[in-house]
Amino acid sequence: VVRHVRSLSNPREVLQGSTNAYTILKHIGEGGFGKVFKCQVNDSEEVVAVKILKNMNIQDIKDELDMLDVIGQLNADQVHVVKLYEKFQHCGFTCLVFEMLDIDLFQYCQNKGSLDVNAIRPIAMQLLETLQALKSLGITHGDFKYDNIMLVNREDLPYRVKLIDFGLAFYTNKAKFGRVRQIIGFRSPEVSLGLPYTEAIDMWALGCLLAFLYLGYSLFPESCEHLLFRSMVEILGIPSELINRKKARTWPRDRIHFQSLDDLFYYHDPADTAENVDRKVFIDLLKKMLHLNGAERISPTEALQHPFITMSHLSHDQGSREYLNLAQTYMNFYSFKFSETETLPPLGDVVAVSAADDNKEANATEGYDYDQLVEDAFIKPSKSTLWVRIKKSVRKLFSLLRTKCPCCSPSSGNS
Repeated sequence: VVRHVRSLSNPREVLQGSTNAYTILKHIGEGGFGKVFKCQVNDSEEVVAVKILKNMNIQDIKDELDMLDVIGQLNADQVHVVKLYEKFQHCGFTCLVFEMLDIDLFQYCQNKGSLDVNAIRPIAMQLLETLQALKSLGITHGDFKYDNIMLVNREDLPYRVKLIDFGLAFYTNKAKFGRVRQIIGFRSPEVSLGLPYTEAIDMWALGCLLAFLYLGYSLFPESCEHLLFRSMVEILGIPSELINRKKARTWPRDRIHFQSLDDLFYYHDPADTAENVDRKVFIDLLKKMLHLNGAERISPTEALQHPFITMSHLSHDQGSREYLNLAQTYMNFYSFKFSETETLPPLGDVVAVSAADDNKEANATEGYDYDQLVEDAFIKPSKSTLWVRIKKSVRKLFSLLRTKCPCCSPSSGNS
């Protein structure tokens, strides 16, 4: 008789795997997929996380296991994804044994608050390397959000992170358009509008994540898709006539309302010149990640060559040397030393900065006017055919949402 997943939460219960037995220590998380338990590997001091899947659709389970097998071809430490040790059946349930990680970025920011750009940079670089690796395999994660990014060890390895939960991952060339993906606050325009999409939806979600780390809360509303699009209108520049402002609720009062991404520059207190420029370059990267047209959104390889990641803008000015040294210290927190025998499939050229070589980024920074960055406005989307389709779809979406979304109906608006 197959038991419910909740009946497996008894402390000290033993799960018998293919290679090891695992003693349940405590329940540490759950979701639509099932439950996650902290377990001890029998006959050792090692602790692992065991994910016990619900008895859901057989094909869904098979798809997730197949995806994990493909991703398992990569060096998990090098591309910053969680390690899968083994999978087995226990009492009719599929069990996945993963390395034990620390807390997720949502929990971390709840405790610590917003992060400065020096702390955001190593997190951004790792996750861009992750997206680059997934793109090389033709895979889109599809559920990129703050609680699927885990710190490895916040005490010993500050800012080293890993991506988890590939239950909604899919092959990009098999994407089912019109299927709702991503939580609302991280949902890309093309997904919301039912338009064709690619792995660029993960880049959009990463941009939302980095903004969350900078602000300490989400850049876009998470409660309602109508509010999400209203926010996109005001921050990113979709024509305002596409939305009826009178029938939408206002932005939550406990959060600052931004008129553009450039406003993020003023969110934190003024800093010295080097940090101010660093913030502006960070915002420039956000603009490219949050381009409304997925086809023109920055790619992982391009983003890894962006000055915010390479820190080349800090090497232009001798007066920035002290700040550059601090920035490099943060980046060293995440660095991982690999065995000479370990290799990774070619993922494209990545430009990285080092203390010994400040001039490698010349090509990556060509064309950037750093004096102008403080005054640059959001790059207008191109007038492509796709952009015309986006605008038409937005009109239809707003019309539908105003009639069917409870929090956006006239009776639910502010008096």
